[in-house]
Amino acid sequence: MRALIYFPIIHSAKDLGSLGDAVNNSRSKEQVQQYSRAIENFWNIIATTIESLELNYSGLKLYQDGLPVCGKEKEIVRDVAALGSENYRMLQMLQDKGAVLMGTESSELLLQEHALMTQLLQSGERSESALATAQTLLNQRDAYIAQRINETLQDNEIAILFLGLMHNIEAKLPEDITLIQPLGKPK
Repeated sequence: MRALIYFPIIHSAKDLGSLGDAVNNSRSKEQVQQYSRAIENFWNIIATTIESLELNYSGLKLYQDGLPVCGKEKEIVRDVAALGSENYRMLQMLQDKGAVLMGTESSELLLQEHALMTQLLQSGERSESALATAQTLLNQRDAYIAQRINETLQDNEIAILFLGLMHNIEAKLPEDITLIQPLGKPK
């Protein structure tokens, strides 16, 4: 049996790297503060939920939205956690307890999506074509993530997946992976 504990997540501006500033600039100061408080509360709920699962962290695999398969996963997590990302701090804490960080995404697809999102944020364009391209890239990322999990999650292993709300991973996972959703299904 293989099990995947799936947490649909909300990204903070700190998680988004260079796109985070553009996102924050599109909001009022009060909206940025409210969003930051909501993110902090959200990650407190996730931390409490994970703790309540009483997992054996030794060998627990961690898959993270936006974390490329690149050989520098730990450095990326360390650097983003140092910027104040609750998500990446959670990854560090789980690693400190013995969990194993896994590169999760295709660098190429992430770069393509980053370029598209940068263009959309700068131009303010929301054409059907641009939105269709964004959805296609998201679907390709989901397929890659599901394939990566299938290839690296072995029998009798458990993993945690932190994946943004816009993703749709369920249908792409192999049937022999038991999907556990402690916070319920994303809508």
